[in-house]
Amino acid sequence: MGRIRLYQRIGFLKNSTFLKKYEQHLEKINLKVDPLIWMTLSFLISLILAILTFFLLKYLSPVTVAEEVALGLQDPPLTESMGVMVFVIFFVAMDLLIGYPQIKGIQRISSIEQELPEALKQMADILKAGGTYEYALREISRAGFGELSGELDAVLRKLEEGENFEDSLSTLSYNVDSRLVKRSVTIIIDSVKAGAGLADVLEQISEDIRDTNRLSHERKSNTLMQVMFMVTAGAIVSPFIFGLVSTIVGFLITASGNLSGLPDDVRREAVSSKMLLMLLLQLYIFIQITASSVMISLMREGRKNKSIIYLPILLFIGYIIFFVSGAISRSLISGIGGM
Repeated sequence: MGRIRLYQRIGFLKNSTFLKKYEQHLEKINLKVDPLIWMTLSFLISLILAILTFFLLKYLSPVTVAEEVALGLQDPPLTESMGVMVFVIFFVAMDLLIGYPQIKGIQRISSIEQELPEALKQMADILKAGGTYEYALREISRAGFGELSGELDAVLRKLEEGENFEDSLSTLSYNVDSRLVKRSVTIIIDSVKAGAGLADVLEQISEDIRDTNRLSHERKSNTLMQVMFMVTAGAIVSPFIFGLVSTIVGFLITASGNLSGLPDDVRREAVSSKMLLMLLLQLYIFIQITASSVMISLMREGRKNKSIIYLPILLFIGYIIFFVSGAISRSLISGIGGM
């Protein structure tokens, strides 16, 4: 009897398909941790990183004296950049920590799909040479096909325990969440039930999978330029331009706030408008990078769930460029103003 997980003790989470699949991802990468505990730890670690980022930014990025006077405050308040950057650090950390088992699971499935055609071809050759199903599986499991060898070894153990070939092979489609593997297993089982020559069927499936993998590689190669354009535009050029814009707008508003005779309520409204504009710029960067990650995933992989691989990297690059661009442009403007 399997161990009862924490989420299985909670009524509305007991039948959660997501948590069950997430638990399988954890097990496949040898993390014997309850899914809810892993998610809770990920949340706490991300929260700690976000708090550390808040204090670091507060120490490094105090507001200008003009803004303090305009706001009528004695202590430097939270700048417009802190809130978004803290949220980005929290989001990226959560995405990486919670998504790590899924990322490793995606890599594992990709490895199995790459090794599958050669394994099926070798199995077909063994069957043509007069070997049995069991002997063919044993030879493949020892042939060094990486993750696939481990899964085939589990199929072999089922076969040695007395289960028939069809039920044993079904273990492979259950353990590997891949449409390609599931379809291949279904065809093999149906062929055995129909009495067809399994060796010929395996060889044909091997060729079809090899063609599918080749088409996948060609699609990635053909979309490389589009992906590079989206990465450059979404995570490099736009954040850089928005960093310059934020500096220019901030300089103009700060300069206008220094005008003598300007009412305090007008100054407060100007500074509030500046903060709102900065927030909208940073929010736009977040939305743009998220959309770019999804589109890149669809173009290269054909699955939007693989955007979890690209999103944290592009977010981190985009916001670093945004703040570095803003810092450099502020330094240049300050130098010009001091001349």
